[in-house]
Amino acid sequence: MEKFQRSITIKAPIETVFHFHDDTRNLLKITPPNIQVTIEHATEPGLGQIVELKVRQFGFLTSRMKMQFVEYNPPTLFSDRQLKGPFKSMFQRRILSEKNGETTLTDIFEYELPFGWLGKLAHMLFVRKQIEEMFTFRQEMTKRILEADSRKS
Repeated sequence: MEKFQRSITIKAPIETVFHFHDDTRNLLKITPPNIQVTIEHATEPGLGQIVELKVRQFGFLTSRMKMQFVEYNPPTLFSDRQLKGPFKSMFQRRILSEKNGETTLTDIFEYELPFGWLGKLAHMLFVRKQIEEMFTFRQEMTKRILEADSRKS
């Protein structure tokens, strides 16, 4: 099982950051431009929420993911687990904390690729880097969007 963890501080209230992330539509705003995501189905936010996505990468590789929220504790914690998709297993947790009006968002992403040693080789050659780049982009976009919104208020 591989693990990636990254934190960012956002100048926005914790409730704003939490609910930005529990609104599935915002995933489209923070997805890197080289990845196309289509939300095929999403139930209401909360514990047990199901989200089904179609993900297209490299211009030709398409996969479908079905995720379920297995932890949901507003405004400090939520997590989802892959029920179906390209990973052998995948679990993502978001932990939020607030201090002096700023929110720290920590993404913890645990995953295992299929295909045994071939999956491990792919991870070393390019998957790890792609995951790091994707989460860096997502967090930076979240910060940019929410801090721009707070300046408008």
